Amino acid sequence: MRSVPGNRATVGAGRPTGRAATSSRRSLHALWAASVLGGFGQSLAGTAGALLARQVGGSESVAGLPQAALLAGAALSALILSRLTLHRGRNAALSTGAAVAVAGCVVVTAGAVLASLPLILLGSLLLGAGTTAVMLGRYAAADLGPETSRGARMASVLVATTIGAVAGPNLLAPASGLAASLGLPALAGPYLVAAIGFTAASATLTVGPRLRRMPSSAAEIGGPTAASAAGPAIATTKLGRRGLAGLGVLSLANLVMVAVMTMAPVQLHHIGSGLAMIGLVVSLHITAMFAPSPISGWLTDRVGAASTAAGAGGLLIAASWLAAGAESLASLAVAMVALGLGWNLGLLSGSTLLTAGVAPAQRPRREGWGEVGMGVAAAGGGAAAGPLMVIGGYGLLATGAAVIAALVLPLAWYTVAARLAR
Repeated sequence: MRSVPGNRATVGAGRPTGRAATSSRRSLHALWAASVLGGFGQSLAGTAGALLARQVGGSESVAGLPQAALLAGAALSALILSRLTLHRGRNAALSTGAAVAVAGCVVVTAGAVLASLPLILLGSLLLGAGTTAVMLGRYAAADLGPETSRGARMASVLVATTIGAVAGPNLLAPASGLAASLGLPALAGPYLVAAIGFTAASATLTVGPRLRRMPSSAAEIGGPTAASAAGPAIATTKLGRRGLAGLGVLSLANLVMVAVMTMAPVQLHHIGSGLAMIGLVVSLHITAMFAPSPISGWLTDRVGAASTAAGAGGLLIAASWLAAGAESLASLAVAMVALGLGWNLGLLSGSTLLTAGVAPAQRPRREGWGEVGMGVAAAGGGAAAGPLMVIGGYGLLATGAAVIAALVLPLAWYTVAARLAR
């Protein structure tokens, strides 16, 4: 990764000033624009996956497979993109992820035309790279300022993602109509439109300002002497209690959210909702996933990441129980909003636990493993969602998710206990 040399002004103020501050703002603005476009493509394609697989496969048991394939692709691409970040910088890594997602959209469209479930799953696997690129954007933002406000900067990117992510599902019906008017299968439309979003995101990151990391610690600004004074925590390569807890919180929160949300469009269809209402509920859920990020970031920075993670666990439990008993559009919509809020708290607190106090050169590796943990856990949840729905209905699926969400609470206490011990 490229770094920007520190200057005297940054030492006293604790934040970049002058030319460095201007460069940081331009980089952040480009990252916001790419997040809007990537969030749009990610949410639109993700909403159509379960419906398309159910239509082509002829069974609800395969409805969760595209999401599972997408998440498996996200986990695999996280390792590749984190390595690319180390060697080529964040712009190259994030733009490459978005470009691979474009190819995924094309492959899924071909699968819809040919009524081929394997092609749909292959395209979904490639789409996972776009999801990883969107999610890794939060770490790129966190590196553009001081250590003490990492949560707030990650939140700013998630808020930008909200704009595109909320718009995406609401275009489910119009995009499907567009494809039908072109003589294509209706559910191929969302993937064609999503490809446009990912293409624009890749272009923005390719030609935009470099996502250069600003000095964020005395160790980086002052050289070897300051590095020694900063203590061993900044240089450690081991995960430790905080890192392990952060990885666990990220993985469990994503597993619960994906498992419950993957089959929500199918459950809404059972209730009698049309595509427009399904898109609206998904949009509300996505809004709750990203829009509260400033509050979640503030809580993470001020109250502490461990305490915020405990709150995330409580919300995920409540949301899953509510979804298990939901029998109407309104009650399921409320459950989806609560599910998104819990995921948001878990994402920011878990990301902070995973990367705070770690030398910037070592962060991409941790970030990659964090995305791998999220992807693998959620892929398992997505793959299991369909069979569980067939066996015991949506109630069994959501109840199981509530039990898994309860595991976040001991992870949060594990971190608090370590801090009290020190």
